[in-house]
Formats: sequence, structure tokens, C-alpha cells
Amino acid sequence: MDDTVSAGDDHIHDQHEYPKDYEDFGLRDHDSLNNVEFQISENSNLNLGSRDAKFLVVKMLERKKNIPSFSFDFKVVEKKLNSIFWADETAKYNYNAFGDVVSLDATFNMNKYDMVLVPFTGIDNHKKCVTFGVGLLSREDGSSYSWLLRAFLKTFKKQPTLVLTYQDLALNKAVNEVFPMSAHRFCMWHITKKLPNKITSQLATNSTFRKRFHSIIWNSKLEPYDFEKE
Repeated sequence: MDDTVSAGDDHIHDQHEYPKDYEDFGLRDHDSLNNVEFQISENSNLNLGSRDAKFLVVKMLERKKNIPSFSFDFKVVEKKLNSIFWADETAKYNYNAFGDVVSLDATFNMNKYDMVLVPFTGIDNHKKCVTFGVGLLSREDGSSYSWLLRAFLKTFKKQPTLVLTYQDLALNKAVNEVFPMSAHRFCMWHITKKLPNKITSQLATNSTFRKRFHSIIWNSKLEPYDFEKE
């Protein structure tokens, strides 16, 4: 039995197919879940203990079964928990109200489990951060990012108007493939963090230069030609 769960529309776990979720681990019934073990590869980035992985999936599946508005999808590859995504009722409300712009930041690493936390966030009318959904990935590759974005799209049914990400080739390719109708821009914070690597240390700490630099990059009225000239 193929243990890989695709994120295509025909393969992401449906909210009302709770019993089938157990079969994806090679199980035949609910009670057998107590005997399942997630195999952990020493060569992979995944360091999620079998008990913790099993506990997480079971709790999420139970919540999805009991709360129809809760969405949860997961991907298993060779009995290893590879990726998960979830969004609750509040997250869905937030996306419907404030989901024009979505920030996708996959730079949060969970030290204990060596997995990457990927929050989908935005800004509400009070300029406060709101969450649209959350993912956990064992690998930062194109396949994992693509699965996560498709799980997000299956949950919310519509692409955001604008997606903000940091400069990662695999992530950016996945965004362009899964969200072709969305504008895609890079996060300014990540861009400015790389500035010291592009210029001399003396210039990077020069207050006059930094003031001038920020006055240019934060000027939304500058046309591309004028920006390059400045």
C-alpha cells in the first residue's frame, strides 16, 4: 500500500473520511492505531518520535471528526509523518475577512523535533497579526511546499491576492505553481537582513547611509526606474 498521501484535490484527506485516515497508516480499524509506529529515518530531517507523531495525528483527527469547521490534512511517506496542515474556525474567519495578503514564513525551526513551522498570517483592520493556518514540514523542498500550499488552497477555496515570502527557490516555485493568480513579493525584513552581506561592515553601520537606504526602499511612490537611479 502506498503510504504517500498526495495534496492534489483527489487525494487530500476529506473532512468526512475519518476512518480512511487510519488506513493510510496501513491500519484496518480504530483499535489498531494503538499499535502503529512511525518509522524515523536517521538520514532525514525528521526527528519526530513515534509516540508524539501518533498522538498529534490522533488528536487532530478526533478534532476534525467532532468539529466540522476544523480542517486537518497530513502526508505520510513510508510510514513517516512528512507534512501536516490545519486551520480552525477562527483562522477561516480571518482569511475570509483579511486574506487579501498572506505572509508565508517558513523560517521557524522547532528545535526539539527538527521540523519547520510554517504559519500563514495576515493583518486585520487594527493592524494586528492574525493567523489563517499552520503547517509543519519535515523537509524544506519543492514537493513539501507544494503539498502545503495545495492543502491551504483546498481548505480556503480561493487564492490570496498577494503572497509575501522570503527568498527561497523551492518555496517561491511552489507559490508560483499553486497560486498562479496571486501576486508574489518578497518580505522586506528578510531583504534588509541580507544587507550586511552585500556591503562593507563600515557602510552597514553608517547611520547616514542606513537612513538614506530606508528612505528609498520604503518609498512606495518611486517607479522602478527612479528606484534604480536612487
